[in-house]
Amino acid sequence: MQATGVILAGGKSERMKFNKAFARINDDTIFSITMKKFQGVFPEILIISNQHELYGHYAGKNIKIYSDIYQNSGPIAGIHSALTYSCYENIFLLGCDMPFMNMELACYLLNRIKGYEAAVPRTQGVLQATAAVYNRSCLPFLEKSLDNKWLKLTRIFEGLSTIIIEEEDLIPFGSPTDIFFNVNDQAALVQAREMSWRLLK
Repeated sequence: MQATGVILAGGKSERMKFNKAFARINDDTIFSITMKKFQGVFPEILIISNQHELYGHYAGKNIKIYSDIYQNSGPIAGIHSALTYSCYENIFLLGCDMPFMNMELACYLLNRIKGYEAAVPRTQGVLQATAAVYNRSCLPFLEKSLDNKWLKLTRIFEGLSTIIIEEEDLIPFGSPTDIFFNVNDQAALVQAREMSWRLLK
């Protein structure tokens, strides 16, 4: 797949009380689960984090770590940095707290972006902006948003040429509730461990 896989590892994990990327499901961390999935698909992987010391041991020939160019500006800054540093025109971006992503779906989204600046799933009326595909042509609008402090993530799609992938197109890849499950607090972590027997193979 000629695209870059991006793991967005920002955020303060305030509800989890520790870095949620390193929450353990079975014998692995959520971050490691995602990294292994990405390594099977993408020729380049970027980790976007302002805490390089946490991820330095992952760095290698095809895995690079970058900070936000616009500091303290939330996930839009992470998307901006990923597109700036990516070797490829398209990126698949995934939050570090989503261990059950189906990589066949990621490839499907990358195929659907042709002719658009972004391809984003929508489940139960919610745009899944941290499990979406972005093209480098997004950069001017993202920079405008960051310069003007327009930092609400889902609002960026109002200014981008976006194809929205609805639930009926997501269902062939599995339950959208499972695929986009966020492990962002202790209760969700307990639930994720219960789900893992059927979703992590």
